[in-house]
Amino acid sequence: MPITRSGDAAPAAGPPQRRVMLRHALYLGARRALVTDVGLRVAHAAERTRVRASLRRAETAPSPPPRDRDVVMLAAGRGNIGDQAMFEAYLANTPGEIVAVMRSADAYVIPEQDRARVRVLLAPLLSAGTLRGRGSEVRALAEELRVARTFAVIGADIMDGGYDRMEAVTRAELLRLAHRLGARAQLLGFSWGAQPDRVAAAALARAAREARLFVRDPISAERLAAAGVSVIESADLVFTADGEQEPAGVATWLARDPDPVVVINLSGLIERRTDLVPEFAELIDRVTAEGRRVVLLPHCLRDGDDDLAVCRRAAVRAAAPDRVLLVERMLRPAEVRWIAKRASAVVTGRMHLAILALTQGTPVVVLRTRGKVEGLARMFGLEPYTLDPVPGVGPEVGRALAAQLGDTTLRARIGERLPSVRALAQRPFERERTSAVEV
Repeated sequence: MPITRSGDAAPAAGPPQRRVMLRHALYLGARRALVTDVGLRVAHAAERTRVRASLRRAETAPSPPPRDRDVVMLAAGRGNIGDQAMFEAYLANTPGEIVAVMRSADAYVIPEQDRARVRVLLAPLLSAGTLRGRGSEVRALAEELRVARTFAVIGADIMDGGYDRMEAVTRAELLRLAHRLGARAQLLGFSWGAQPDRVAAAALARAAREARLFVRDPISAERLAAAGVSVIESADLVFTADGEQEPAGVATWLARDPDPVVVINLSGLIERRTDLVPEFAELIDRVTAEGRRVVLLPHCLRDGDDDLAVCRRAAVRAAAPDRVLLVERMLRPAEVRWIAKRASAVVTGRMHLAILALTQGTPVVVLRTRGKVEGLARMFGLEPYTLDPVPGVGPEVGRALAAQLGDTTLRARIGERLPSVRALAQRPFERERTSAVEV
C-alpha cells in the first residue's frame, strides 16, 4: 500500500486519478513517437501541405507576386553578443527590405541605420522548434516566403541537435518549405559537432537537397562530407563585419594607465558543468602581477548561462582590484572589436568573442565546447591554444597565454590569414550581390 511522507497510508488512486495518469502516459508516448525521425517528418510534411493549401485559398493575383525582400531566421539572441554580431553582419551584407524572424521583441537590437528597412516577424514557438500551436506563425512566415528572394537560417551551433532536436529539425524543414515556395534557401554560418543527433542529421541531409548549406569551419565541413551531406565551406558571418565603437567607461579606464591589457572571459555555459572561477582568479592575479591589466568581459548576459555572474565572482577575488575592470553591461559587437584591438590577447570560453578578437588580429586562447572552435583555430593556425574546460586547466591557460604574449610575430601571422577567412565568409552573399546588379 502506498505510504505518505508522514507514514500514513495514502488513499488508493480512484478513477479520476487513473484517468489523469492514463492521459499523461498517452501524451508521453505520443511525444516520444513524434520526436523520432519518422514522426517529425510526418508532422512537417502535414504542416507544409496545410500551408500550401492555405496559400492557394488566399491566392487572388493572376501572376506571381514580386520577390522584393529577404527573410532571415535568427538564433535565440537576447543577451548574446555573438548572436547580435551575426545579425549585424547579415544586415551589412544584405541590401533592401529584410524580414527578421525573432523569438521575442527584445531579442535583438536593430542598428539605427537599418531600422527603416527591417521588419520584425515574432515567432516564439517556431523559433524554439515547438510544434504545438504554432500554425499561425508558420502561415505568417509562409506569406513572407512566397514574396521573398531568399530565406536564410542563421545556423550557429543549433543545427546538429546538440541543444534541441526539435529546434534543429524545424529550421531544416523551414529551408525546404522556403524552397518549395520559391525563395532561395540557405543555411548560414553553422558548425557541426562530432556526435550530432541522428534525427537532426537526417533532417539536414534532406535540406541539403533543396538549399545551399554554408558551413563555417573546415572540421565541420569534413564531418558533413564524411556523412555524405553536400555543403559549401565558408566562415562565420562575423568575419564579414568591421567597424569599432569606443565603449564609454572602458575607454576612460584604459586611458588612465599605459600598461598592456589582457581580456578574460569566463563562460556561464562552462560554469554550469565545471567551476573554474578559483583557477581563473589565480590566472588574473598572475597577469596583474606581471605588469598587465585585465578587462573581465562577459559575452552572454542572460539567465541560464550568464557570464556576468561568473566574471563578478572572479573579480571580487582579485588580489589587485585596481588592475581589473569588470564590464557590467552588454556591449555592442563594435565596442567589443574596439576593446579587442587594444588588447594584447583574449582568453575566452565563447567562440564569438574569439572571432571578434581575431577580426582585429588579436591572439586568442579558447576553451572549447561542443566541438565548434577546433575548426576556427585551424583556420588561423592556433590549434595549440584551444583547451578543454576541465578542472586543472588554469595553469594550461596561463602557459598558453604566456606563449602568445611572448610570440612577437603571432599577431602578424593572424593578420596574414585574415583576408582569406574574410573571403570565405563572404561566399553566401556573392550570388545575391550579382543578382542585384543584374536586376
